[in-house]
Amino acid sequence: MKGTDDMKTNYLKRYIISSYILVWMLIIFVAGSASLVFHAPPVIMWVIRNLIAWSPTYLILIGWKYFRPDETRTAFIKRCFSEKVKPLLLLFSFTLTFGISVLALFLFSIMTGKPMLSYINLGTISLPLSIFLSLTSGPTGEELGWRGFMREEFNRKYGFLKSSVYQGLV
Repeated sequence: MKGTDDMKTNYLKRYIISSYILVWMLIIFVAGSASLVFHAPPVIMWVIRNLIAWSPTYLILIGWKYFRPDETRTAFIKRCFSEKVKPLLLLFSFTLTFGISVLALFLFSIMTGKPMLSYINLGTISLPLSIFLSLTSGPTGEELGWRGFMREEFNRKYGFLKSSVYQGLV
């Protein structure tokens, strides 16, 4: 059984190293080119940054057989999304995030002495772009890789507490 654990560890090490190589290649070649060669505006750089953050998931989807040859990609994704979504928890999460944003805007408007509505632009491009960037930013895209694949592997080897620490370090 020790040999099987070593194999799993090797897949995990390969995944972590490959993730960092991929993200740095994307930063250097995609973001670097967009910024230095094409002088992309900040909004385009924001989109590029969000898409680069998805690199752990790209790696899992593209190189699946290399990291977990004993399971199909479809079975893995079904397992990752098999739990039911709790609507109340989802609503609470959205409300909390929205509430914090409104509170921050309110405090900022007090500090600057301008009305809150002067900072809100519901123009034809701003709102759809804000929605797109909100859906693609943060952990949205990278979680299938980090929390799906890597967390499972760490949990198998180290248990929940150690896994949490190791994952945080990675």
